[in-house]
Amino acid sequence: MSAPQFFKMSFESIVGNDHNKDLLQRALRNGRLPNAFIFAGPEGIGKQLFALTLAKAINCEKLQDDSCDKCGSCHRIDKSESIDIKIVEPEKGKAFITIDAIRKVAAEAYATPMEARRRVFIIDPADKMNAHAMNGLLKTLEEPADTSLIILITSKPDSQLPTIRSRSQIIRFAPLTVDQVEGYLEAHFKRPPEDTRLLAKISGGRIGLASSIDLSVYREKRDEMVDVVDLLTHGKNRVKLVKLAEALGRREREEYEASLDILSSLLRDVVSLIANETSEQIANEDIRGQLESFAHKLDIQTITIWFERIEEVRRTLRVNINRPVATESLFLNLEAQRTASASIHRQP
Repeated sequence: MSAPQFFKMSFESIVGNDHNKDLLQRALRNGRLPNAFIFAGPEGIGKQLFALTLAKAINCEKLQDDSCDKCGSCHRIDKSESIDIKIVEPEKGKAFITIDAIRKVAAEAYATPMEARRRVFIIDPADKMNAHAMNGLLKTLEEPADTSLIILITSKPDSQLPTIRSRSQIIRFAPLTVDQVEGYLEAHFKRPPEDTRLLAKISGGRIGLASSIDLSVYREKRDEMVDVVDLLTHGKNRVKLVKLAEALGRREREEYEASLDILSSLLRDVVSLIANETSEQIANEDIRGQLESFAHKLDIQTITIWFERIEEVRRTLRVNINRPVATESLFLNLEAQRTASASIHRQP
């Protein structure tokens, strides 16, 4: 269990998910907050930020339905000094949130707040609770304390016990628009406009991801995947294709999956170009020329089959596969599919 990270934010200044802001602020004004929430949605879209802002608003000394960012309570939470606002997460070196951490939440939940009006426990990510921890939390939710609020943050709401879901108000969060992410990045980071736009597009509406991407690393990995698509499209150097497959397959799983994500993103852009969609639909607009060269050689049917093959490899990652071998097989399979498709199109 840890104190919240430093941040300074109010509902008024949070970008996106306006319906959820309205819902929470209305509950604050009416004094009808539940004892537990589940904030559900993709990772990196600001769920924890919403939870911390709610914690501030509940305890703000000046405002009824938002945080003023000026009073003593807001300042203490901003500086991670409030002993009544806690983030519960896996301990360092552990994969799961344990029953001991949840027992501590239960003990503190029934205690009178030390300085705040209401204690807030943010369990993030809630899908990292093991079975014992979830059962322990359920006991607290069955007999909730009016002086505490529990917020479970998860990208996998179905991972929670049905009885936990039934005792919590579920609020679903959606990714932001490209323009919303771009506006946020422009306000908080100094970058060339083309870099800001690229980050907004490749982040998939996730501000957390957009803020953390190292574009130099992204472009390096993207160059590799552009080489892969080029080799697959033109079929001019199978030896190099196999070497790329071997190098990619030897990387750690997280890095490997990130490269597959970039490959899929490039292929989606090619499909958009084939379909004559607008530039707004193309994530990697800064390399449009290269993408157009692929679009002239490929067809949507071939790329659709490529997507299916890539997804098959993703599914096999759940078991201990030989990634270099699996990647070589994938790339050669994709090349064979492109060759077969080109042969069909050449027939009179």
